[in-house]
This record gives sequence, C-alpha cells and structure tokens, in this order.
Amino acid sequence: MPYSSTVHEHAYSIETGEQSSQREITIDGREYKIDWRAIAPLAADAKGQLSLGGRFSLLIAGKSYEIFARRVTKPGENSSQTFEIQFAGQLFEVQVEDEREKALAGAVASAHAAGEARVRAPMPGLVIGVPLEVGASVSRGQTVVVLEAMKMENDLASPKAGMIKEVKVNTGQTVNQGDVLVVISGE
Repeated sequence: MPYSSTVHEHAYSIETGEQSSQREITIDGREYKIDWRAIAPLAADAKGQLSLGGRFSLLIAGKSYEIFARRVTKPGENSSQTFEIQFAGQLFEVQVEDEREKALAGAVASAHAAGEARVRAPMPGLVIGVPLEVGASVSRGQTVVVLEAMKMENDLASPKAGMIKEVKVNTGQTVNQGDVLVVISGE
C-alpha cells in the first residue's frame, strides 16, 4: 500500500508491499530489503487503552536497529497519523498519510467555494456510478460520482451546494487522474 511520510518537512513516498516481517519496501523509488519485527507493544495507560507503537527490530542493508515508535494524536489530523520515532539515538516526528485518502481529500479541498466547481478524478479508475443528471440540485458533500480505483469504491462528493451544470463521464468509462468528471455551478 502506498503512503506519503513527512519528516522534517521533507515528504517521502513509501510502498510497503506485503505485510510480512521480511519484505521489500520502496522509498522514493529505491528498493530496500528489510526484516521488521515487533519486540514489545506499548504498555496500556491508566484506563487500559493501548496506543499504536512499541519497540521494534529493523534489519536493513545488513545493519540491525532497535526502534521505539508511538502514535501521537495531534489536533486537526484527519487523513494522517503522527508518530514519534526514536531511531539510532535520535527522536523524529513522522506524519504518515495513506496516498488514496490524501488524493481523495485533495480532490475535495482543491475545489473553489464560489463560482463553478469541478470534481476531478483523484486517481485513475472506472466510473461505476453517476447518481445525478444535469440540472439536478446538489448539496455540499453529496456523492456526484462513484469511482472504482485500486479495487475500492470511492464516493466523490460535491465540494459545494449548487446545480449540476455538466456531467463529463458515463458509467463504465475509464478516467485518468485529474480528469474533470462533473461541473457544479454555485447557488
């Protein structure tokens, strides 16, 4: 599964591959063979709640490292998670986002609040549903296109209230990332 990870304001694209301890990962297009194993989970807090993280063993490029990681909840986090990582005696704060969720959030966030709004494909996919026709009223957040991508159905929502001005796709049509699917005029 692809992730975007940010460390010290530098973003890295990470493909984790299989979910086994021995695997290959890709970081910004470079492949690494790793062996990743949990040593110990985090202790429960006073309420018995467990947090994500713990102590881990990482073997990469013939070197062994012990890593401590814990999930840190930050205000305003929606599609991302923040972790504190202690690695080789240094402490890092790492923000991790699922690429699919990031693309979907970006498609909605990029739409303008006034005037026309264009709903674009956040990733390549197959249109499997167009629930509204030209002239239909639409509310902010209402599904205007259903796109199948990466074997998942994605409901693409209207970024604003208005009227469907133009539907540029049909059910069964393949689209590319960035293609305009629906145009919505303001109220």
